[in-house]
Amino acid sequence: MGACILNAQRLSSLCMLLGAALAVSGCAYLKTETFGGDSSDDVERSERMSLESRTLSRLAALERSLNDFIQAEGRVPKRLEDMVPKYLAEIPEVETGIRRHKENGGVRYYPADIIMDGQVNGARLKDTGGWGFVRNEERVIVFVDCTHPMMGGSPWYQARGVY
Repeated sequence: MGACILNAQRLSSLCMLLGAALAVSGCAYLKTETFGGDSSDDVERSERMSLESRTLSRLAALERSLNDFIQAEGRVPKRLEDMVPKYLAEIPEVETGIRRHKENGGVRYYPADIIMDGQVNGARLKDTGGWGFVRNEERVIVFVDCTHPMMGGSPWYQARGVY
């Protein structure tokens, strides 16, 4: 009987050590299982939100630079590159978080006829994942050239600046 007690004590000690090792090495797994969430989905969602936020901030910076250019020069630039370096240090990259699109600082110039009722006609976009730029007699539109939805559900190209 003494051998059984000794083995039970060893087993108890081993279980405590094993539990401690699991807690230290696999705490993310245990936490995920405890709360029922998927941490990889949470991380991916968080990263995509961060990318969207950065791109929207960069779009706002493009809009401000475009406005500054128009106010100072009295005209609309023919190309976004015309604002560099005086009004904009560089053309920023677009980061949508869409796997199909890589980080992209390119600009796709569209003809004025893609503007319908003051809006960009998404069906006519090339979906490059970079910036889109279009102008007509009434307005200039800078937008993200992406037809995929943002996390909020609206297409990226609808998050744009109009002047």
